[in-house]
Amino acid sequence: MKGKLVVAFTLALVAALLLTAIAAAEQGGGTGSLTAEGDGFAAMKGSGSITLSGSGVLSMRDLAGDADINVSGKGIKRQPNDRTVIYVGFDGQAQISGSNIVVSLGGKNIKLEATGTGKFLLRGQGKYHTDKEDGVWTETGKVITLP
Repeated sequence: MKGKLVVAFTLALVAALLLTAIAAAEQGGGTGSLTAEGDGFAAMKGSGSITLSGSGVLSMRDLAGDADINVSGKGIKRQPNDRTVIYVGFDGQAQISGSNIVVSLGGKNIKLEATGTGKFLLRGQGKYHTDKEDGVWTETGKVITLP
């Protein structure tokens, strides 16, 4: 059990480090929609709404203090501060909306639908669709700005 928690927290740390690329990027760039599915890592920084499902480590940060977060399924909830929630061993669905949110899911069977303004990082193996293009995400990662 202790080993599983160490692995889960390691995955959460890796997810947080990968989010640095998203967090460092300027917010915005367009408004639109994105759908994606695959295995690996999916992250968003921006405003709007996102629905994610899958299994792995789910992390959410509410930078503006106005997010609406609804999570269903399994997972051990950790809340390191007022604006950050992490679910280790997550297996379910999350719906998050807000004016300045950072959301990530690292794991398997990831499916997401998002609308709003912001940037996404997709890393692993999967497909995505925006208002402008269809594409694939790879191990090297793909940064997408909503149109």
